[in-house]
Amino acid sequence: MLNLEWLRTFRAVYKTKSLSKAAELLKISQPTVSQQLAALESRMSKKLFIRKSKGVLETDEGRMLNTLVSGSIEALEIAETAVINKNSKIENIISIGISEHLYKTTLCDKITRLGQHVHVKFDSKSNLIRAVEEGNLLYAIIPDKINTFDTLCYPIKKQNIVLVGTPDIDFDELRSAYKKSKIIAQQWLIDNKWYAHDTAASFIKIYWLNIFDKQRPAIIPNYIIPNEYEVLHQQSMASGLSVAFDNSVKPFLKDGLLQICELEKVEYRELSLIANKQKTASKVTNTFVGMLKR
Repeated sequence: MLNLEWLRTFRAVYKTKSLSKAAELLKISQPTVSQQLAALESRMSKKLFIRKSKGVLETDEGRMLNTLVSGSIEALEIAETAVINKNSKIENIISIGISEHLYKTTLCDKITRLGQHVHVKFDSKSNLIRAVEEGNLLYAIIPDKINTFDTLCYPIKKQNIVLVGTPDIDFDELRSAYKKSKIIAQQWLIDNKWYAHDTAASFIKIYWLNIFDKQRPAIIPNYIIPNEYEVLHQQSMASGLSVAFDNSVKPFLKDGLLQICELEKVEYRELSLIANKQKTASKVTNTFVGMLKR
């Protein structure tokens, strides 16, 4: 791999057409410029400049190299200035880890209120916890409550499991059947189309155990899609039922695309914000927690 400083020196020489002016621009000595340029030419086995009595003239290989690297070098210089310059507009960078599904249902409508520079990373719960502990992330939103030496945990909201239907589904009919007989209610459910993201998902099993006294109705999903949010999105464009977390359905409730039915209240887990103990400020964290709770 080419040394970045060699390329930076090459760009300065290319722009100024002079070793001495390049040295002034980079705030290094002219012998250092000569050494770095010679090292780059040796590494590439190509002559990049022809030395003249007054300055230098690029070769064909030099022009080609400039075309290939100029954009990347300038982008790196802009990034460097943004990070280290005292007058930079970047004051705080908030890094947040979350699953892709939770991002869509919990964070995406709030991200612009967190600040001008927010970096989001999608990953599994275990990887996100480790990243916050090691300081590679400031925060993570996870479906769990944890306590470790290097993190602080802030409960956000409890997630209930609900039955979800499209607007054409008559949930009043289901509620009436459920009050009369759970067997009749099960048959009503079986007779409808079903959407699922994982037929073996633990929260779906728990839902049916609570609703039908530890008996699961013989429902065979018609459509299985490997993401809960995408299941709800697909369901909202057609007709049928699914089982999901209440906060996941909220974006679809606002638009009248889906509706929910709570035959019984079924609590499953609590979402939490975890923060790196050493690298986060309590004021920022408390503001973040309050926003998520709202």
